[in-house]
Amino acid sequence: MYPGPIPTTLEPVPEADMKVSDVVPKDTEGRTFLYRQLASYFTLVLSEWQVSLSLRDEAVKTSSSGKAAYSAMVQARDSMVPLYRKLEKGEVEEGILGPIVEIVRACQERRYVDANDAYLRLSIGKAAWPIGVTMVGIHERSAREKLHANDKDAAHIMSDEITRKFLQSIKRCLSFSQTRWPPTTPLQLMG
Repeated sequence: MYPGPIPTTLEPVPEADMKVSDVVPKDTEGRTFLYRQLASYFTLVLSEWQVSLSLRDEAVKTSSSGKAAYSAMVQARDSMVPLYRKLEKGEVEEGILGPIVEIVRACQERRYVDANDAYLRLSIGKAAWPIGVTMVGIHERSAREKLHANDKDAAHIMSDEITRKFLQSIKRCLSFSQTRWPPTTPLQLMG
């Protein structure tokens, strides 16, 4: 096991080799290296996030907003564990791997708006929202799923709870990344 915020059996790659390619490799060796790159990148982001939280003043750490920030990091880290296990086994679904690579590549190039767009395409798909949306709360999720069970353009990725959690954790890593490594142009800052 290699140490880090999430211990993993995937051998880390040096930071210079972390940049993922535009396309997902088809061969087993290329995929294994890609999985190592992704795990190494998320380990880097989570480690930097932990360090930045630990360097805050004690007053900030003990404040309610400081505790909430730490809790968000811990929750993101814990929710990423299933993704690491899938990377270790080489069992990441094809429909998820491509968009994750696109998100990570955009983050590595500090194109955070593009990364956020890729996240939105992955999480909600390209399906149009019905006019007059009335159910927007979390309690209406099951009712909404029943209504849209036959939608073909919808992203069903978020219907799996474990997948939803690690995708939200990727989004949190994306949000942290833009503060830790600011974009070269202000146009690439997410709102």
